[in-house]
Amino acid sequence: MERTPAAFSEALWSGDTDQVNRVIDEIHEMELEDQAELFDESFEICRELYANGDGYQRQAAIRFAAELYPKLAFRTVGSEFTDDALPGDHTTDETASHRQRLRELYLDALTDDDGRVRRAAAKAIKDLALTAEIIEAENELQRLVEELESLKASHTDPERKHIQQAYENVTFHTNKPFSVLSNAMDGIFDESPPPRGS
Repeated sequence: MERTPAAFSEALWSGDTDQVNRVIDEIHEMELEDQAELFDESFEICRELYANGDGYQRQAAIRFAAELYPKLAFRTVGSEFTDDALPGDHTTDETASHRQRLRELYLDALTDDDGRVRRAAAKAIKDLALTAEIIEAENELQRLVEELESLKASHTDPERKHIQQAYENVTFHTNKPFSVLSNAMDGIFDESPPPRGS
């Protein structure tokens, strides 16, 4: 498969399980810097797919976005989170933009009519919380907690069930000593892709 936004879009819009899984595998195997280069254009595919696709396609949009997220901040563990600590010409402002757009997408998806979509968002949002912990962005982490608390207060089951899962995934990273991250980061770049349908 070509690693281009056009090829990604075709696979995701197909609604075919094999094609969707293949494109997510392709993104998973890419270097973080390459993901960052493709993020802006490819994320727009996610937004369009989420806005106009069916339940399976919306779930695919969330799964793809989660793999597309270039976790550049993970490369700065043990260092001050600055532009100089990031690879290449990437900046902290760029990484903040990635997180903001993903956060908005995931929060929308947590109230989706399809439980598969909500489940994918509840799982994906963990990486945003972990990033906030890594870069010691307490305000960002707290804002995410507050947004999830607001969603919980305004929804009932079945949506609230998945909002609660997301809330627990995020609050796990609050008030936790930064020193424990070394264990959490072990092997993070060697992880295998998650089981299909999760």
